[in-house]
Amino acid sequence: MKDGKWLEPRYTSKEIFEKDFPKLDLSGMEVKCPGCKDSVQLNRKNNGGRAAGWCKRCNRAADI
Repeated sequence: MKDGKWLEPRYTSKEIFEKDFPKLDLSGMEVKCPGCKDSVQLNRKNNGGRAAGWCKRCNRAADI
């Protein structure tokens, strides 16, 4: 599993993150959260095709 990195700019809430990354991608890969090292599935995509996921423990968005 690859190490993830924080998504910049920092999203202050999951609702804003989901608005910017509206497309669900249930086949997305998993990365390690850069903070807590939990597994984060990259299951959201923005309109440009960039994948990201939300770490529930750290309450932040992560990507590769």
